[in-house]
Amino acid sequence: MLIPFSQLSELPACDVCVVGAGPVGIALAQGCAREGLSVLLLESGFEHPDRFAATLGTGHRTTMTHAAPNVAASRGLGGTSRWWGGRCVPFDEIDFAERPHASAATWPIPHDEISRWYSAAAEFFGVGPARFESSAAGWTDIGDVRFDQLERWTPEINMGQRQRFELANSSAITVVLGATVTAITLSDDGRYVANLMVSAPGKTVLFRPHDVVLACGGLETTRLLLTVQRRWPDALGGRDGPLGRGYMGHISGKISSLSLADPTTAPHHDFFLDDGAFARRRFTIRPEAQQRHELLNIAFWADNPPFHWAGHGNGALSLVWLALAIPPIGRRLVSEAVRQSHVGPRPKAWMRHFANMLGSPASTAREIGTILWARTLSRPRKPGFLMRSSDGRYCLHYHAEHAPHDDSRVTLSQRTDALGLAFLDIDLRYTEADARSALAAHELLDQSLRRAGLAQLEYFDTDISARIASISRQASDGFHQIGTTRMGTSPQHSVVDPHCRAHDIENLHVASTSVLPSSGQANPTFVAVALALRLAGRLAARGRYLRTEAA
Repeated sequence: MLIPFSQLSELPACDVCVVGAGPVGIALAQGCAREGLSVLLLESGFEHPDRFAATLGTGHRTTMTHAAPNVAASRGLGGTSRWWGGRCVPFDEIDFAERPHASAATWPIPHDEISRWYSAAAEFFGVGPARFESSAAGWTDIGDVRFDQLERWTPEINMGQRQRFELANSSAITVVLGATVTAITLSDDGRYVANLMVSAPGKTVLFRPHDVVLACGGLETTRLLLTVQRRWPDALGGRDGPLGRGYMGHISGKISSLSLADPTTAPHHDFFLDDGAFARRRFTIRPEAQQRHELLNIAFWADNPPFHWAGHGNGALSLVWLALAIPPIGRRLVSEAVRQSHVGPRPKAWMRHFANMLGSPASTAREIGTILWARTLSRPRKPGFLMRSSDGRYCLHYHAEHAPHDDSRVTLSQRTDALGLAFLDIDLRYTEADARSALAAHELLDQSLRRAGLAQLEYFDTDISARIASISRQASDGFHQIGTTRMGTSPQHSVVDPHCRAHDIENLHVASTSVLPSSGQANPTFVAVALALRLAGRLAARGRYLRTEAA
């Protein structure tokens, strides 16, 4: 059942109260319902964009390395899945291994504690089977490099729309829209959540929960926990403890081109249909090579040149850029964050882009028609396109691990939103070590491809120091909100235990990318949903145990 908070005088009793109806919160609610638990799912926004709800997270202060709050997260049914691309990637075994060169990025559980839930997560997203390996003919023997790991793409990015029918018709799940949790009150001994304060303009309700799960995104979840710690300074590891620290995203960009020895092998690098969903291969570094060279995890894939680089000379890419550069048009095509990333910095080369289009009008029209059909009319929708190059040269995109460190953090400010909840001060930091690892991985990839006779890298900068500087300039995130409520075994170094329960608060759990102790090379949403489904089983077992004890 879906119901606005404004229509309720009180909130219904439940076994589990989930705060946040993004993909992680929805998956958790459905998992709990399948386990026989009743669920109250509280969502700050509505089914459609709401101006007031949007203002509640826009007052965070950020560094230049962090996306603006108004594009980094979305309130409403489906959460930020309204805006994401739909890429689903599992973590790798190396992320859970002991890595002396990345000792701060340590998991307290083995990979199979999460990977056993990958099939259920794949079903939730509709990406076909949880098959994330597929080799390409002639690209299997590349030394220290793999080219068989896949990313899979959901055909319907908004999980609120995809899961709406089940949510609306579930007898076990009550979704309350327009309900913002603004305070969490602990019991006198600080061991339990006693009350949640749920607010909307002109309305406040106190709710006494049984079990609470915060699933409102990495930053908003951390924000609520920091408000608890402001009132109970010794809670959640104490004010000098781990809460809010170790903030991670990914380090991502382009510093080179991939030049294929055989241009006809380009289809291996493009999107392809696999059991009803699109997938794409990525270059990755073998685990033993990562350990030997002390590298952080990383993935690469062939890509188009940045649309705003008018020097690419391609009329179709320039036309795509032009559409995105005009805000009223671009915002109808993609999310604002994606639009801004493709439009690029000022000054904008309008005349050169027009020249590209006018220089080859026939091929521009033909290529744009192909792109529009694949992106809008085909089913499933193709998540992107790789513009074919006759000489086999493509930009190489990298997506690399961001190592945790305490100075990269979020804290509460003295500024408050319209409901009285303090905004965040966000300080997302990268180090030169992050950039050096990414460059060393490029060099290893280049050596392996050359030895195999398959391809080679051509760097945009000839000087190594300039390459490192370029990686550092491109280092920016804010969409992958990782690490600020990290999982671990010790309350001195982590916020939640291996079962995602707060160490010192027995009925408070976290289902969020913020519990991940490392960022790996993978986008975090798929893994966070797998963890949420795992947590649902844990909550059901806990509920059965407490009921047995009470009897």
